[in-house]
Amino acid sequence: MNDEIKYLVAIAPHRISICGGGTDFPSFYNNYGGAVINFAITRYSKIKLRKLKNKFIVNASDVNEYYNGTKEELIKVKNTSMPLYTILEKGIPSKISIKSDVQPGSGLGSSGTLAVNLVNAFHHVSNKKKIDPLELSERAYKLEADIFKKAVGRQDHMPAAFGGFNYIEYKKNKIIVIPFKKKISNTLTENCLLFYLGMTRDADKILRRQEKRVQNNSSEMIDVLKTMNKLTRNMKKDLDHGNFKDVGNTLEIAWELKKKFTKGVSNRFIDKVHDIAIDSGAYGAKITGAGGGGHFLVIAEKSHHKNIIKNLHGVECKRVLFNVSVKGAVVNYEK
Repeated sequence: MNDEIKYLVAIAPHRISICGGGTDFPSFYNNYGGAVINFAITRYSKIKLRKLKNKFIVNASDVNEYYNGTKEELIKVKNTSMPLYTILEKGIPSKISIKSDVQPGSGLGSSGTLAVNLVNAFHHVSNKKKIDPLELSERAYKLEADIFKKAVGRQDHMPAAFGGFNYIEYKKNKIIVIPFKKKISNTLTENCLLFYLGMTRDADKILRRQEKRVQNNSSEMIDVLKTMNKLTRNMKKDLDHGNFKDVGNTLEIAWELKKKFTKGVSNRFIDKVHDIAIDSGAYGAKITGAGGGGHFLVIAEKSHHKNIIKNLHGVECKRVLFNVSVKGAVVNYEK
């Protein structure tokens, strides 16, 4: 980032996870392998970064974070802010302004997307060379899991880094990303509806309970995740063959499994929303992310969409329009 460039703008997409969540934790896939299906969506995290002479400024209005001072002043601040940690750790005097198209805790991978965007933005401050998406997602994962000790799997960072609609397989020493064909991606999104439930939740608490069960070798939890693995691989085959009714049916089975992960995944309202969607003609429906609130995904033939939208609006669920974001994290320079 040379002196002629006033600032850079980093953009990274949020994601929808369709199947396989939970199998992307190292504590599970290192022993049994894991697989997820997810896609990046046209809802973004945006960071505007401008170099300064000696000040460090963080303005993240979405989460009510604002810091302004020298490094010596701000390093004394005790907080759990990823943006402040990143700007101070890099040691580059600058101002970063952060905005997101989705609320934190909404089940669309907001924390993982922010981590990817922060890593990518500061990488490009001193290096115009694009970082490999797998390396970018790995750095972002380590920021959350190793530095901030969050209970996170590896899947949230990958849609933000790669973009597109992907099947991702996790092995002990290898991660394989297989993009779906554009036609499949387009057809899937035509059959999908996304709704905001009007409430957010703390994903870390839910995921921490889930992760503890795996670490304690809970036979029930391990068996549930093994079954989830099989369902995800079956869903990939159905997607490849365009069998979207079977994709929806698998989504239903996966949702029932997910509710067995730990308490807090669902509640009476979420169950009610689910039942309304199914009764209105959906093949399958589930909460996105860890559960407990946020967004709700529905797969149904387009002929049923109007009825589903009407009935879910009746219980105050707001439809969210989206498409697949083909591109992952990018940085643009402004002069």
